Amino acid sequence: MTIFSTMRRAGIPVLACLLALPALADEPGGLVTGSFGDQPLELTVAPELSGATIIGNYADASLLASQMEGDQGPVNLELTINGELPAPGEMALTITFARDMGRNWTGDQDSLTLTLEEFTPGDGIVALKGTLTGQVSGGPSSETRPVTFSFDTRLEELD
Repeated sequence: MTIFSTMRRAGIPVLACLLALPALADEPGGLVTGSFGDQPLELTVAPELSGATIIGNYADASLLASQMEGDQGPVNLELTINGELPAPGEMALTITFARDMGRNWTGDQDSLTLTLEEFTPGDGIVALKGTLTGQVSGGPSSETRPVTFSFDTRLEELD
């Protein structure tokens, strides 16, 4: 009898954690994965430095994602999107490598293509999911490199 009683009590915290998972999924954050040239990157979205506003059909979103580990050292990616939904016409992407100050790369709507799968507000959180492909330019030699990034994020809805 005590074995079943102990198992039942041990199962309560596990059940509580499993029930909390949907609530955690609604918290701000997310991932940006893809490649910069032939270098794979996986960056974590900083919820406190990211947010979105939707007014009618107009959307304005900004996210900052970073990768602290790896050969390149800290890497930051900043993406801003704004314009009319479902296809906002303006965007800017900046990729910064912290170990090499001359390795900043940028792109905008002229060199990048944005495909949005989701840009949906709900309960103070904006779900933002999509893919960004194209080219960025910069670096120490003013080069151009291909990029492909997919993002699946939840941003705090700002007033």
